[in-house]
Amino acid sequence: MMISVRTMTGAFLLNHDDVLMMKRSNSKKIAPGLWSCVGGHVEPHEHGSPESSCLREIAEETGILQNEIKSLHLRYILLRQKEDELNQHYIFFGDSSTRNVINCDEGDLHWVQASKISNLQMSLSLSLMWEHYQQNPNSGNIWTGTYSDGKMIWGRLLK
Repeated sequence: MMISVRTMTGAFLLNHDDVLMMKRSNSKKIAPGLWSCVGGHVEPHEHGSPESSCLREIAEETGILQNEIKSLHLRYILLRQKEDELNQHYIFFGDSSTRNVINCDEGDLHWVQASKISNLQMSLSLSLMWEHYQQNPNSGNIWTGTYSDGKMIWGRLLK
């Protein structure tokens, strides 16, 4: 069996106690109708720089530009095999100096209180990642999460 790889980036942008979240359109192929962070697929020329891909996706989906984001850091790399595809998801966290966002055809953008995100219906990987983040909010580490046998196995990359 040949395995293909899907590489994506995502960003949780914070503004005070709120996090920018997207309620994905019901017509989307990936995670229709679910809540998600902002992000998308890494373009072929971006594979050497997931951060560049993430910044591009943020600008495309929200209108928030790089100079309006402070402290954008890679916090998670999530891995999950789904049938014959390996999904790699690079998740960044950063602070947005603006709450102004544009309309997006991927879904509807909302600023959600961080304390209420656990109640949102998200993909299993993001839900487990958010739970882990809530338990380790100030770790400063890059965490790997490998989904296997119905659970997420966490590891920490050395700095």
